[in-house]
Amino acid sequence: MKKITLFTLLVLLAGMLFAADGRFVYPLVHVKDGDAQHITAENDQILVHNNRQLWIYTLFNPLQPRMEASYISTHKVEDVNLQGNSYIYVSSQEAGMMLAPVDSLSQYGRIYFTNTLIGDKVRREGATLYIADRYRGIDIINVGRGGSNDFLGNFSEKWGIRDFDAEYPYIYALNDFGFVMIDVSDLSYPIGLSTYYQLSDATMLVKDGDYVYIGAGQDLFVLSVRDVDNPMMISQYRLPNEIQAMKIKDKRLFLALGRGGIKILDISVANHMRDINTFYPPGAAVDVALYDDYIFVAVGKDGWVIYEYR
Repeated sequence: MKKITLFTLLVLLAGMLFAADGRFVYPLVHVKDGDAQHITAENDQILVHNNRQLWIYTLFNPLQPRMEASYISTHKVEDVNLQGNSYIYVSSQEAGMMLAPVDSLSQYGRIYFTNTLIGDKVRREGATLYIADRYRGIDIINVGRGGSNDFLGNFSEKWGIRDFDAEYPYIYALNDFGFVMIDVSDLSYPIGLSTYYQLSDATMLVKDGDYVYIGAGQDLFVLSVRDVDNPMMISQYRLPNEIQAMKIKDKRLFLALGRGGIKILDISVANHMRDINTFYPPGAAVDVALYDDYIFVAVGKDGWVIYEYR
């Protein structure tokens, strides 16, 4: 009987670690600095922030991420975006928001240049920065190689932007009514193309190929945008917990589900998604970021965690 019980436990443990696609999730390091509510990974750097503080780490050694700088904000930080290795764009609803470097970290060598913007969400594609504000729409700015802010245009036809993704020549956005597609082929004159308003309480989206994945509480919706004039719902998936954040890489959708951990779905066939793995970080998964073969998970007051996925 004991042998049967032991064998059953080993099978369950293997099932927790093994993904249906043959990849494993390996925990690497748990960083317990601060209250990590949001996490971004790009250019071998990790940006972690909450409403009032921003931490920047380098990933030269994934087992020992090095903190390069930290900033305290005078007002609530809404979103951040990194350009290259030195320019950081921070959005806030307060025009007077300032970022003050934490003096105790001045011993580190890397210098960052911070730019503050008015808005709720920031997305960047190349030298073009898109800043969404719930009351003003979406501003389009050319930032060049960093440091310059040349205003190009604004889209304010659809109010109440909740989340969006930019992939030239289109912007894919959620507003208070549902889904909106915007043509930005002429950056100075954005034009609304189409809408899909048969959605309830949608708060976030990510795009992959001809499909947009939309989170609304515990519901995951999939829209086909192959016909830009007629977005079409093709699938719906019910999750055990509310979706906190979503990211896509290599036809895999990574969902942060709070106490429900990180769920990985195979989206190779958009209208037939497969659940291939779920793992549980040491805390509620409130945000997730992907870079190379690593998964970064923000777990609130418990800090953040790095996993290798291969």
